[in-house]
Amino acid sequence: MKTGYIKIVQTEGKTPSIEARLVNGNLWMDKYDIAQFFNVFPHKIEMNLRSIFKNRLLTEDEVSYTHRYTDKGIEKQCVFYNLEVLIFLSYRIGTFEAEIFRQFLHSTLREHLQKRETQKNAKLLLWHFCSNQNYLLN
Repeated sequence: MKTGYIKIVQTEGKTPSIEARLVNGNLWMDKYDIAQFFNVFPHKIEMNLRSIFKNRLLTEDEVSYTHRYTDKGIEKQCVFYNLEVLIFLSYRIGTFEAEIFRQFLHSTLREHLQKRETQKNAKLLLWHFCSNQNYLLN
């Protein structure tokens, strides 16, 4: 199973940034990878996941995938969670890494909305220009 990755890149003298690789528009991480990413113990991730699912903020079946495999003749399983879970958890955890991730989310959303607004205005301007041109031709 291809899971993608996400990590915080810190270069000296610059603000930390996020490097991510999505697979089919999504990212899958187990609770240990999430704990490492947010710099917390896995138990904290488990508690927050339990709370999120109990309060029906997310549905576990929709945001998780159970990977079953055999290791040395023993059947094992690992639960992976998608990007949506990572976003929810980032607002429940107060570490520096979670704050960097939240800032990344906000800036990415802002860029997307600005790009969309620019494209919308360009289409509106183009339509306005074309409608004026048609008006002049009549």
